[in-house]
Amino acid sequence: MLSYSSNIDETRSHKSDSKIPDIQRPAARMIRTQLIIAVVLGLLNFTMFCFLRKKFPKLYCARILKRSGLPYIPKNSLFKWVKVVVHDINEKQILEHAGLDAFVFLNFFKMAIKILAACSFFGFFVISPIRYHYTGGYDQGDDLKRSAGNGGANSPEEYEGYLWMYVVFTYTFTIAIVWTLYRQTNHVLSVRQEYLGKQNSITDRTIKLSGIPPDLRNEIKLAKHIESLNIGKVFSVVICREWKPLNKLFDQRKKKLQQLEKQWSAYLTQLDINLKKDFSFQGLDNGIFALKKSINEPYIDEAVDYPSTIEHIINGLSNGANYGNDENDDFDEESELLNRRVTYSNSIHNIDDANSTISAGVINLAQSQLELKRPKIRIGWLRPKKVDAINYLTDQLNSIDSQIRKSRLEYYSPTPTAFITMESVASAQMMAQAVLDPHANFLTTELAPAPHDVLWGNVCLSRKERLAKSYHITIIICIISIALIFPVTYLAALLNTKTISKFFPELGEFLKNHKLVKNFVTGLLPTYIFTLLNVIIPFLFVLLSSKQGFVSHGEQELSSVSKNFFYLFVNMFLVFTLAGTASNYWSFLSDTTKIAKQLATSLRDLSLFYVDLIIFQGLGMFPFKLLLFGATFKFPFFYSSCTTPREFKTLYNPPIFNFGLALPQPLLILIITIIYSVMSTKILISGLVYFIIGYYVYKYQLMYSMVHPPHSTGKVWPMVFRRIILGLLIFQLTMAGLLALQNGFILAISLTPLPFITFGFLYDFQKHFAPLSYFIALRSINQNDSLESQSRYSETPETLASESSDNDKHGKASIEPGTIQDVISENEDFGIASSDLGHNILEQNASFSSEFLSSTDSNRFDFSRNQKKSNHFGKSNAYPHLKSVSRAPMGEKTLDEIREKNSTYEYPYLIQCLDGPWIAFDGNEIVMLNDGITTHKKIEFFEWE
Repeated sequence: MLSYSSNIDETRSHKSDSKIPDIQRPAARMIRTQLIIAVVLGLLNFTMFCFLRKKFPKLYCARILKRSGLPYIPKNSLFKWVKVVVHDINEKQILEHAGLDAFVFLNFFKMAIKILAACSFFGFFVISPIRYHYTGGYDQGDDLKRSAGNGGANSPEEYEGYLWMYVVFTYTFTIAIVWTLYRQTNHVLSVRQEYLGKQNSITDRTIKLSGIPPDLRNEIKLAKHIESLNIGKVFSVVICREWKPLNKLFDQRKKKLQQLEKQWSAYLTQLDINLKKDFSFQGLDNGIFALKKSINEPYIDEAVDYPSTIEHIINGLSNGANYGNDENDDFDEESELLNRRVTYSNSIHNIDDANSTISAGVINLAQSQLELKRPKIRIGWLRPKKVDAINYLTDQLNSIDSQIRKSRLEYYSPTPTAFITMESVASAQMMAQAVLDPHANFLTTELAPAPHDVLWGNVCLSRKERLAKSYHITIIICIISIALIFPVTYLAALLNTKTISKFFPELGEFLKNHKLVKNFVTGLLPTYIFTLLNVIIPFLFVLLSSKQGFVSHGEQELSSVSKNFFYLFVNMFLVFTLAGTASNYWSFLSDTTKIAKQLATSLRDLSLFYVDLIIFQGLGMFPFKLLLFGATFKFPFFYSSCTTPREFKTLYNPPIFNFGLALPQPLLILIITIIYSVMSTKILISGLVYFIIGYYVYKYQLMYSMVHPPHSTGKVWPMVFRRIILGLLIFQLTMAGLLALQNGFILAISLTPLPFITFGFLYDFQKHFAPLSYFIALRSINQNDSLESQSRYSETPETLASESSDNDKHGKASIEPGTIQDVISENEDFGIASSDLGHNILEQNASFSSEFLSSTDSNRFDFSRNQKKSNHFGKSNAYPHLKSVSRAPMGEKTLDEIREKNSTYEYPYLIQCLDGPWIAFDGNEIVMLNDGITTHKKIEFFEWE
């Protein structure tokens, strides 16, 4: 396949020479060249990152803007941040600021470092010296003495001691790897149990119930049925329904709202509100963005009775002329008020940010001698008519809002999926592990994803639609995986000089006459092509996973990890490796007895290629990842196109960290280094360097520059464990084939117990450790997780009123507990019939009948939802009990608890506020237009929003 194997073949033809030839000189020269290229590229990328981080901290330390309390990292120093990342940040801080999933991910790297450090020690000080004594080479394949004629393949007696060393260290490394794997598993699981056990969030108390039979697709009946199983008391039930019409309406609303905001931005630009220079987003607690500004009272001409506040100005501007007017200019003077010229005070206090080239000023309302004009757009089939853009789009938005309000009261067919929140974490954990129904595929339970993690567009799908999506994407992925075998196979064959000569004789002849080009094509180019394929194809599988109908981002991410690892392992490792040296690929596939020998032969001949690959990936590509090339490349284009406050709010959002892109390749690299652990010390040391650099690169990204929203609670660890066991099995198979190649059949047979022992470890993990990776042990659950039965339910109405008042002061609207009759009575004021509304609410809105409420503890189910009331966050407050779910002090809450604050499993589009366009930011409030009147509202955002 590569020059490495051809170099060995060419030099072995000179066995008759009396002088031992330096058969590895060309390959060794390529390794040195690759090392120089990787080091130069890595240093260049690292230095560039240090300068860019100092110049653009909002890009490369984006989380500092969105989250308070992060470990201090110097902004004005080029290299002092390295000490913070390498030395100062501990596991507790990673858990606190990056979450449990990031902790598990980084622990995989720590475990890999421990494994490779131990193996490298034995490889460097024991295996390589012994192998050099017998063969004259430090690694397998560097057998100079044998190639020079000092031994033959038919004289294994001379190498008997050397081969016994392989058996001993195959057992030794297997035991060492399994011991380290179990030790790290115990550490990860103990931290996971402690971390999740002290939580009492809605996610920890909620399960997702699937396969609900038609007769139970009613909130009241389902709640009664669950409680009749004596698992625990039900706190709330939300049956998912086919809400697709609402999805379409909100999609239309989003588009119209964006268009309207752009028109308002163009209109208000006349006030010298230069958004690109004057907006300064300061991250506050809980992800609230603030625009710090200080504006003096404007100077008003005494002859003009002009409004004194920006709200009144905008209110006046919003009442423009009828949008049906047809004028020739793009902007029209609308009223006498807008023709008046006003001079504002020019005293604006800017926020100085010496670390950014972008001015961090404030909304600049200073202007003089200004004429305001209304934007126009063309409507109609051939766009013949110009109308007032703001009024036209406002009318369209109001029309869509009216349809949404009407659609919210309609009946939607239930799906066989529901979210059931229990009163305690223990009840939810028991229910998630219980078998509820004697029939297969009915009432199957699993722990629910976090509310912010739910993909409601897929939840709304019917069972048939979800299955169709899943099967279609699975078929597409299978076809792509099979199709990729052919280009990978021919690529591997074409990168060998002999096969190049067969397919392209002229090119082969050219390479023979030009040694430098030959060394580049067969030595360096494979590494770059391999890396390029490993970068591009995983994005395709992540995209396909997003179309497969998963109900949460976490499920989607774990699925993409599996898909990408399968692609890398099968296509880019097995097929690439076996096709590289197999003379007849298809005949090899037809005879499976050759697998072990062929795998050993291929891996032996391609060892230097994998050295090159790991060196390039570790030293060259990991520093490149720090640059966040994708986000940095898009930033200038996005920045230049930003015109609205909503767009500027997302300008410095940290990029999303996706395990589906970050984890599979390090897993493959670890498996490759394990397979080569006895054969090549070079690969062991290269792998160790790879994981050391990767650990600190990802540690920095997860803490400061990227955010990981999916909430999978560390479920990626079982995937890591099983794939490392797979690597051990291939390692043992390879070593058996290598011993058989050198006629050490008895030694190969002596390795027979190892696969059975390894499978035993896998069985033990699945039986005893895997459940702890998915669930919370009951003994780990905080005993103070009793819900409102001991706190909220015992509170007096005066206390509830006091809390409601406090919430209002903080910009949070609260909904007082009410019954179904309260909701019906209030909606009768809007002309809605009680019978129709009562039917809809009972069927759709997780409300229970008065008959069910007549029990002695009926207040426990008092969580009726009023669509006319919602909080300022666009999140449901349908369940007022949730305000005091977790009674731990704010400083003791986990990252996931903070993210899930005030969250419920209500369908967002049933309760989301229909706010108007955003106009500006005033402090940490958003100024928006609702019904032509400016209003201020505090909105809580996630870090990635």
